[in-house]
Amino acid sequence: MERRGKTKLDVRFDDGSRGYATLPISWLPAQAKAIQDAVETIARSVATGSALNEAVDSYAGKSKAAPSQPGLKTVDPLLDIWEAFGQYKVQQTGEIKQSTWDTIYGKTAQQLQKAQSAKDAEALLLEIGKAWDPGARSRQISCQHIAAMLKWAVGKKLLPAERWTPPLDLKPFVGTKLSSSSQSMPLTDSQILALMESLPNDAAGKRWQFVFQLLATYGLRPVEVLHLEIRPDGLWCNYQKRSGGGVTKPRRLKALHPEWETDWNLLDRIAADEPFPPFGGGVADAARRYLDRQQGWSPMKALGVTSYGFRHGFALRAHQQYGLSVRITSALMGHSTETHLRHYGAWVDQDTVDAAVEAGIRYRQLTRAV
Repeated sequence: MERRGKTKLDVRFDDGSRGYATLPISWLPAQAKAIQDAVETIARSVATGSALNEAVDSYAGKSKAAPSQPGLKTVDPLLDIWEAFGQYKVQQTGEIKQSTWDTIYGKTAQQLQKAQSAKDAEALLLEIGKAWDPGARSRQISCQHIAAMLKWAVGKKLLPAERWTPPLDLKPFVGTKLSSSSQSMPLTDSQILALMESLPNDAAGKRWQFVFQLLATYGLRPVEVLHLEIRPDGLWCNYQKRSGGGVTKPRRLKALHPEWETDWNLLDRIAADEPFPPFGGGVADAARRYLDRQQGWSPMKALGVTSYGFRHGFALRAHQQYGLSVRITSALMGHSTETHLRHYGAWVDQDTVDAAVEAGIRYRQLTRAV
């Protein structure tokens, strides 16, 4: 794939781990043969015992860099600083994973490439935000990324403080949404089953169906389908999400509904390492692109449902059908009770409250009778 005009190599090894490397070849149609030869050479080196970085270094040392495309501009100094900032965050501090830098931070990098005319921090933040509507979550995240980079660069004296110190308050650059429709909608059981039935019966459809069955049954974040492990005591998710609140811990998964786990034979399929579809750009984005092409998804998309609707549906099911508490459901889903209440508290309607109170009254009557 392309990375900053060069060729990026993404390798998945037999044990499920991944490796990344940037090759000294321009990402141009004219370089297709050179790219293929390089990948095959590196693959042979890895197959004979070399580490990926050793294989790439060996190849780069004996090959000439591909010619640059005529007329290309020199790299923006801000992009150089961005790359150095990424190395600091990923390799030095370990605050974020390489995959997170490539996907989540990669969206910010795309906008940074378009902001070469910015002359100071405020102009840069204004330019970065133009890609999204005011108040959009992606706009907020990208502004936070840029502010963090500028603060780091000023501290390292890579940029002059008088021009590039980011403002403490980013709200004017993020903006405010005019509506409160940001709450993603949950998928109901009937919607999930209808969607499964509507997917094409081809290889891609079957692979995506497997992904959606996992998301729905275990309440996973899309990326977590890549981090599943069957242990002697059950199915675990090893994904660790880094956020301002720290790092989430691996968790044991429970199926809601258990019959979905059985009917869809999920544990055996996980153990057999049944293949997933390609996830170029990340699982959530790939799922969105696939679903947007499916006719059966159209009525759900019109309601505001996203690929996270499977996870949101798990939360709703846990409370409404299983009567699980916020604390238990939060643990099952791998986030804090505060996060759970912030995202899912709005779904507790009056019928749900009444049903919970009635169940509590019945429980009290039973315990008093005993």
